[in-house]
Amino acid sequence: MKSYFSSSLDPKVFWTIILLLSLGTILLIYQYSRHIDCENARFIVYAKEFTTHKVVEFHDSTPGAKSWEWDFGDSTQVDKRQRTLHSYQKPGDYIITLTINKNCVHQKLVTIHNTDEHSENLPLIIAPNVVTAGKTVTFNAIKKDGVSWEWNFGESNQIDAVDQITSYQFNSEGPKKITLVVNGDVQHSATKTIYVAPMLKQEKPKIDISSYEFEKPHSSFSLPVGNPEKDPLVDALKYIPVSPKSTAKKDTVTNRINVPEISNEKFRILLQQVAAESKTKEDFAPYMCSKYDIPVVVNKKKIISFEQFCQLINGKKIKITLLRIEKNQQNCIEHVTIEYKTKKFMMWMKE
Repeated sequence: MKSYFSSSLDPKVFWTIILLLSLGTILLIYQYSRHIDCENARFIVYAKEFTTHKVVEFHDSTPGAKSWEWDFGDSTQVDKRQRTLHSYQKPGDYIITLTINKNCVHQKLVTIHNTDEHSENLPLIIAPNVVTAGKTVTFNAIKKDGVSWEWNFGESNQIDAVDQITSYQFNSEGPKKITLVVNGDVQHSATKTIYVAPMLKQEKPKIDISSYEFEKPHSSFSLPVGNPEKDPLVDALKYIPVSPKSTAKKDTVTNRINVPEISNEKFRILLQQVAAESKTKEDFAPYMCSKYDIPVVVNKKKIISFEQFCQLINGKKIKITLLRIEKNQQNCIEHVTIEYKTKKFMMWMKE
């Protein structure tokens, strides 16, 4: 029976079957490696203001994604980067289409307002982007023909203030959504999200008693007995010419801080080096104006200081999936938003 089976099976047929099975296995492995959960795509569309000529950020962090195709809905060229920036020239509703790995398609509607109309109808909230819990913050509002003002600072469901210029003290940390309604016009209310950083506890310096000079005995300050001698410098100073006072005005040029530029990519590389223990927080001093207590929003869960964040990632293998830095008018970094994962048990996991 065995000899009959082996003699009746054509070697070409046998190797053809083996080849087809191998190709099928390779194709199955390839499809599995590109498989993603299309229902749980993770992409964001972010902008401070969704108005014309303003930059909008597009970013995808879907696990298993290998390729991206962004269609911005305004007949512009398709972008194939994981993170990209785009601006719209005309107001209107735009459907954003993201195609992941050629087969997962997701859409999101974005409304772009006209810059002039948007600024004319909405009040303008003037407030810092980052504040500290427990410290008084001043808020100001600008609105043409504004008569009544209703402030809500995101810690209650009530009206917190009714003046155009007001002050408030936050009791808890985290992102706070500030809402302002002027003249009772709820449809054109203004909102602004600020981050409340925790109050840093400063340790009191220890007193070094050994550095104190204790009171000396009275005899140490006693004058010598006898008539005092005249100091010879008194007569010599009479013959030293004194130059007249200059009437020239002193330079009043103020020293300006020269803060170097740093991109998101360079900042990301420095953080990776901090995690690898080849850099420290001091390497960020030129870009932060030596302020290491700026708030860092970590994985949308907590806010810690930059110094604490450097200690948190030190010695770990990290993979940064989202990074956003904000600067003040002096070009100093004043706020960082980051999402990252650490490698544990051969897997990347969020902390």
